[in-house]
Amino acid sequence: METVALTAAEIAAAAGGRVISGDPARRIERWSIDSRSLQPGDLFAAIRGDRFDGHEFVAAAFAAGAAGAVVTATPALPEAGKAGPAPLLIEVPDTTRALQDAAREVRRRSGAKVVAITGSAGKTTTKELTAALLSVKYSVFRNRGNLNNHIGLPLSLLELRTRPDVAVVELGMNHAGEIRTLVGIAEPEVRVWTNVGDAHVGFFESSDAIADAKAEILENARKDDLLVANADDDRIASRTSAFAGRVVTFGIDRPATVRAEAIVDRGLPAWARASRLRRAPWS
Repeated sequence: METVALTAAEIAAAAGGRVISGDPARRIERWSIDSRSLQPGDLFAAIRGDRFDGHEFVAAAFAAGAAGAVVTATPALPEAGKAGPAPLLIEVPDTTRALQDAAREVRRRSGAKVVAITGSAGKTTTKELTAALLSVKYSVFRNRGNLNNHIGLPLSLLELRTRPDVAVVELGMNHAGEIRTLVGIAEPEVRVWTNVGDAHVGFFESSDAIADAKAEILENARKDDLLVANADDDRIASRTSAFAGRVVTFGIDRPATVRAEAIVDRGLPAWARASRLRRAPWS
């Protein structure tokens, strides 16, 4: 099966921009936001951050073999004809948003089913266990490490160009609105909400405010989407009614679709304790 490779023109259209130089029909498979680690053939996105501006490194990216660059303004480069053909430049209103828009387009074209996991703790562990389980039957992609923010997630989703059956990703946040953005990029069919804790208390006025921000994972769901939620967490349980799709719950202490029972302490660390899972009679 062929990989998903957007043309420069398709990237520009998805991001509300235009190809201002180079071949609009050129196909792009890989992206980079770092001129130091860029591989020949990558498309360089000139991301602007609080302490850096990727536009300052566009020339370095081309020197490293970049196929082109996504920019908000035309950078200073050698003139066409003096140093080969005109470089591929895609001008967009916002390079970070362009990265996100392109990632969503690749995600849609890949055909992969996306499982998105959020929570105050345990996201990476849950992601790894979920991916390992699904890998028994499906080809599975998982985002590396904790690439789970507004830049890391789209970089991960761009890897869906290889068309895996399933993608398991985690969604992180420090402020309200961030999970909403990530859900809009990933468009997950399955959403997992593990817990609400005080990991982000420095950015929020209360644990309820953290729960409200995490609850953005419930938004814009389709009727066939699935939510897997922690029934033992009061703040999650009180918010799941807002989900438009199907809800499956898990827990230990309260009625849930799936409960852990007869838990035996084998003298192992908490994460390694054995338990028996079964369908609850009230499911």
